[in-house]
Amino acid sequence: MEVEMNKAIMDMEAANALVKELREGFGSGKTLSYKWRVSQLKCLLKICDLHEKEIVDALARDLSKPQLESAVYEVGR
Repeated sequence: MEVEMNKAIMDMEAANALVKELREGFGSGKTLSYKWRVSQLKCLLKICDLHEKEIVDALARDLSKPQLESAVYEVGR
């Protein structure tokens, strides 16, 4: 069964506007604090720990990845 991909996800004008906005933000020199970034990474690790089975199952379904490989290389730390 073939799925048609006729609908554009984002038109060129919207993509250009997004790129411009992101470049302006990066160019401003403003970044969030180191402390904030570390807290976000810790939250990401917690999510991986709490939802390891769901992540491993999704990788097996979507990419046919073996569960052990996913647990060790994709989710494990």
